[in-house]
Amino acid sequence: MTSSTHDNRLQKIENALAALRSDYDRAAGQLAYLERTKEEKLAELEQAQEDIRVWQLVQTLFVKVSEYAREQLRQKIEATVTAALQAIFEDDGLEFRVNLRQERGQAAADWEVVSKYGEFVFAGEPEGTRGGGVSDVVSLALRLALLELARPKPGGPVLLDEVGKHVSANYAPNVAVFLKEYARKTVRQVILITHQAALAEVADVSYQVSQRDGISEVRRA
Repeated sequence: MTSSTHDNRLQKIENALAALRSDYDRAAGQLAYLERTKEEKLAELEQAQEDIRVWQLVQTLFVKVSEYAREQLRQKIEATVTAALQAIFEDDGLEFRVNLRQERGQAAADWEVVSKYGEFVFAGEPEGTRGGGVSDVVSLALRLALLELARPKPGGPVLLDEVGKHVSANYAPNVAVFLKEYARKTVRQVILITHQAALAEVADVSYQVSQRDGISEVRRA
């Protein structure tokens, strides 16, 4: 075998290895993308399931009250959620509306978020308004409103897990202020699990949980 033939074969092998490496890198990139997409979709599914659960509670509440009380309840829920949206997103053009209707002889309701831009008015479901952040705020405000409107009113603290996780970072401090104000007005303790520093910073007391060698460590922040 001549040196030239040997070099040609070696070059072909190297080219084949380079092509395999390229295919592997491409496949690895696609796998990483699919894994990220899966995590995002699972988070969206979890949020949607939570939204459905909260709205089912609202629907049940509307069914159980009288027509007069239903209208009073609608106004209070609209005012509470609207105040939360406007405070967190710093936009007086945002409104939350509950549309009451009759379905098979029972009271039912649909919700929508209204955005006003000058003379233009847009209405749609929270999930389709400014991304997931609006849906997060609506879900949070509805849960707090249900807690305060329930009779008899439940006592004890409010436990919240990763609220506002889809709210953009520049509005996260407003979520913190909103929760702080809610705690002050209702004289309720709010216990919150969060990865967002902006929320942890406004707490009267906060603890940081970390892991080292598989063991959880808790320290006061």
